[in-house]
Amino acid sequence: MKRVYLAICLPLIGWAVGCSSSPYVDGYLYQPRPVVADIPATQPNDPPPVRAYASVVGVRYEDQKANVPESVEVRLRLDNNGPEPISLNPTSLELTTGNLFRFGPPVVAPAPVMLTPGESALVTAYFPFPDGKSYDDFDLDSLQLRWGLQIGPQPVEQIADFQREYQRVYYYRDDPYWGPYPYRPGPYVGGVVVVRRR
Repeated sequence: MKRVYLAICLPLIGWAVGCSSSPYVDGYLYQPRPVVADIPATQPNDPPPVRAYASVVGVRYEDQKANVPESVEVRLRLDNNGPEPISLNPTSLELTTGNLFRFGPPVVAPAPVMLTPGESALVTAYFPFPDGKSYDDFDLDSLQLRWGLQIGPQPVEQIADFQREYQRVYYYRDDPYWGPYPYRPGPYVGGVVVVRRR
């Protein structure tokens, strides 16, 4: 009898320990994942010279070993599909909440990202919460990410909007043997604004 009990409990304990070791705070999922942002082509039949993919990975717990503060983690991938070199200054990344709180500068590799035609790059940035504050102190239901690019001689700014995705739990009323089922709403279509500076 004891062996059966251990055989059932040990996997459950391992599962519980494994679940609690995630570096991300539970329940902070964002859509769209990813936002796709294109710089419009100058000619009708040409592909977009730059395509960017942006995602909010989640809210991170502090990890002193990895030198990551408690923060919102975002990723940005850039594809240079055009004829000119492009560059991204990672410190141009800005994150703002729906109630207009702007995070401070991100923890990110400070060196500019330079892409020749045909190259791609992936940038991960951590936007730390202010000292003495945590994710519970902010309305994180919507987030806006901005970044600036240089396409040849021309500066360009891009913006991507994200909405927090909530999971609902429901039960079958007439069947007590079935547990809760997560419900996810349908896909969210986010807005992207591309601004050209002249």
